[in-house]
Amino acid sequence: MQIWEFHNYRDYLVFKLGPEGRRSGSRKEMAAAIVVHTTYVSQVLKGKAEFSLEQAEAINTFFDHTEDEGEYFISLLLKDRAGSPKLKSRFENKIQRMRDARINISKRLNVDHAITEKDREKFYSSALYGATHVLCSLPQFGSIETLAEALQLSRKRVAEIVEFLLRIGVLKRENDRLAPGSQHVHLGNDSEMVLKHHSNWRMHAINNLQFLDHQDLHYSACMSISHEGAFIVKEAILETLKRVVEIVGKSEVETGYVLNFDFYKLIP
Repeated sequence: MQIWEFHNYRDYLVFKLGPEGRRSGSRKEMAAAIVVHTTYVSQVLKGKAEFSLEQAEAINTFFDHTEDEGEYFISLLLKDRAGSPKLKSRFENKIQRMRDARINISKRLNVDHAITEKDREKFYSSALYGATHVLCSLPQFGSIETLAEALQLSRKRVAEIVEFLLRIGVLKRENDRLAPGSQHVHLGNDSEMVLKHHSNWRMHAINNLQFLDHQDLHYSACMSISHEGAFIVKEAILETLKRVVEIVGKSEVETGYVLNFDFYKLIP
């Protein structure tokens, strides 16, 4: 369950921390993070006290909430802290608007809408977006937690990436897990973003060299060759690439790989 499915912040915290007597370590960790005694946490969860806004913000940090999740959590808290029916109603309306916005995003995932230029720029600003998309096609990486571990990123950062990919339809939620959506982002050679795209993945390949996995293949060479030989090599690479695309299209999804082709004149 996600925070958007809750109408009460106490119910959400009980879901995250577990009922009293279970997963008590989580309650102690959160209490330490927001600098209160565990007894006070229990009092709040029983409805005998309220967290302050400062403590709510500390809870946002503790759970690595995204910006939208954090705002929603604080809105739930403010609703319960409201001192008049009119003020309570104001926060209830705000919460409903935020929930409706999330529902609208979910509906968009099944619509064949065009990805805007701004969203394409964001997608190609980092290799992390493409990597997240590919990993979500693998059954073992269907949650924010498993993605964060695989990418060695914070849950908050991965949640922000996932939220963006869900919004543009590149990812979708399917049977309580993340999966590739109906949208695909593609760049032609004439796109101004193609240089950034190639740079991102070559930097990724350079970083991958430190792991020295003998099952990976890295090849670099500087060579002298005739013009005709260079043409033949390029044709061979393009033919191989065409074959690779055919293989990938028919292949079962089991693991993730990165492919870079580098073949260019030493002196332009």
